[in-house]
Amino acid sequence: MNEKIEKAIKEMGFKELTEVQKKTIPLMLQGKNVVVRAKTGSGKTAAFVIPILELGKKSLIVTPTRELTRQIASHIRDIGRYMDVKVAEVYGGMPYKSQIKRVKDANIIVATPGRLLDLWSKGEIDLSSFEIVILDEADLMLEMGFIDDVKIILSQTSNRKITGLFSATIPEEIRKIAREFISDYEEVEACIGLANVEHNFIRVEDDWRSKIKALRTYKESGIIVFVRTRSRVAKLVRIFDNAVELRGDLPQSVRNRNIDAFRKGEYDMLITTDVASRGLDIPLVGEIINFDAPKDIRTYIHRIGRTGRMGKQGKAITFLLDSEYWLEREVKKLLNSKA
Repeated sequence: MNEKIEKAIKEMGFKELTEVQKKTIPLMLQGKNVVVRAKTGSGKTAAFVIPILELGKKSLIVTPTRELTRQIASHIRDIGRYMDVKVAEVYGGMPYKSQIKRVKDANIIVATPGRLLDLWSKGEIDLSSFEIVILDEADLMLEMGFIDDVKIILSQTSNRKITGLFSATIPEEIRKIAREFISDYEEVEACIGLANVEHNFIRVEDDWRSKIKALRTYKESGIIVFVRTRSRVAKLVRIFDNAVELRGDLPQSVRNRNIDAFRKGEYDMLITTDVASRGLDIPLVGEIINFDAPKDIRTYIHRIGRTGRMGKQGKAITFLLDSEYWLEREVKKLLNSKA
């Protein structure tokens, strides 16, 4: 490893590579394309950032959300602190002029699909110039309706690039994209099980009062609470003084401020929807509480991926109505299949 990268990651407190890093980094350094299945918190960001910095090639990283764009750009700056790295963040809600200037100077661009294609259509970004292209949280991009944008982006990039697709789950639609746009790729699976998370299911009598009563019993810090709608987030956060909210209709500056406040421990609880928290990677999350049960097992996997990070033991609590017992059965089935 480049001694400048090694020095930086040691200062960041990393002592050894995670499973996904050990499997992915050597392949990318050999110039191979990869399709990687690994959960949030497994160290997958560094698994593509380290090869990008080692190879020193012009790189594009496509992500589903603004928050994830900011997180990855920050990670690149941390790992590349002793290198000549210029990173540009490209996402909606920011002035065009400042983004265009940063893009012109950057050797690494981290972008959401919509704003990236916007700048490309205006001739401000040449997609064929990138030598490494990374798709991060690919299944979330599919779920959020960005997949057609992703196809356009991939179709405009060079055939000679190194491509990495990273995803917590690999549904068939993602496999189709890999087969169509990524040639001769190596498949990597790492940190995909649920075994390092303690799964608890609590029966509740109704959809609001009994859930609030149950939620009041959790006094720890670093709790992320998942709720199914923005209106329920807004309603619930008013009940708990130690909570901060994250929902899609908040201004970007407020979202950033709330996330940073939760990260710093100023609030014990972050109440959020699935969409608002897409790709959110917050260290030191103690527990995940599903105030409202997820709609399917894939959403459950994404939610609990925020606890039990980097090999540590995590904890997930799900409040279940009578009609939602199927989720407990599905989780137990999945756990048994991975045993």
